[in-house]
Order: sequence, then C-alpha cells, then structure tokens
Amino acid sequence: MSAVHPNNFLAPEPHIVARLQAALAGLQPAVHVLTEAELADVKEQSQLVPAVHVIWNGFRVLEAGALGRKARLEHSWLCVVAVRNVAGARHGAAARQEAGELIARAGAALAGFKPPNAATPMQLAPGPRGSAGKGFMYVPLAFTVETIFSSGQ
Repeated sequence: MSAVHPNNFLAPEPHIVARLQAALAGLQPAVHVLTEAELADVKEQSQLVPAVHVIWNGFRVLEAGALGRKARLEHSWLCVVAVRNVAGARHGAAARQEAGELIARAGAALAGFKPPNAATPMQLAPGPRGSAGKGFMYVPLAFTVETIFSSGQ
C-alpha cells in the first residue's frame, strides 16, 4: 500500500473502521461497522444491526496561510450507533440500554486515536441529536481531527 497523501480527507476512514472492529469484536450479537458507502442503498428495515456507521461529516478551515497554499483544517467524523430493539418499544428502554453500551465502547475506542495523515488525535465534539422510531435507535458520536492541507509549493 502506498503512503497516505496528507490532503486525503477520507484516509482516516478505513483506520477508524478497523479500530472500531477491533474494539467491538466478540460482542454478542455481533456489531457491524459500516461506512456511508456501504449504507447508501440499504433500506432501514433490512439494515444490519447492531451497528456503528462511520461517516465523514465535512470540515472547516481553522487557519489559512497568507498565500492560500496551506491551511489547517478540522474534520468531523460521525460514528452513529444503530440498534433495533422492540422490547419495551413504547418507552424505548431496551434500545437505549443497548445503544448506550455501544456508545461507551465506540467512544472509548476512538477518543485519542490518531489516524494517518492527521495532525491531532480524535477528540469528542458536539454532535447532532439522535433519533428513534419503529424500534430503531440512532445515536451519533462526533469526533474532530485536524489535518494540514497544502498545495505542495
């Protein structure tokens, strides 16, 4: 495998996936770690659960060089825990319990993890609100990581 280009925004994805797979291995039922591309055409009722979905959520420029040839960027990654548990569906207690356990494990696995081409380790950040319905529950964890973008000149 060739070296990771420092400007490759998506280079961390397979490393985040591998880190989560290792941290969640052996759990019963098995936890699926899926990328946004793997979820693109999946209907909710047929999705694999429990799961953690790894999604690049964009970036923002923290600092730009004077000539525009270099910038420090902050990227956001979402790790969305997805569970389906219809036990106690009216109040969602079973789904919340299951999601809570996965959130704890996924968060512990990624907090402080430094993927290739990143200038900083992953840090917890404010994230979007979760959602629930039809027995499914989705709870996102957000992480940020910084990179240096350069024209190479």
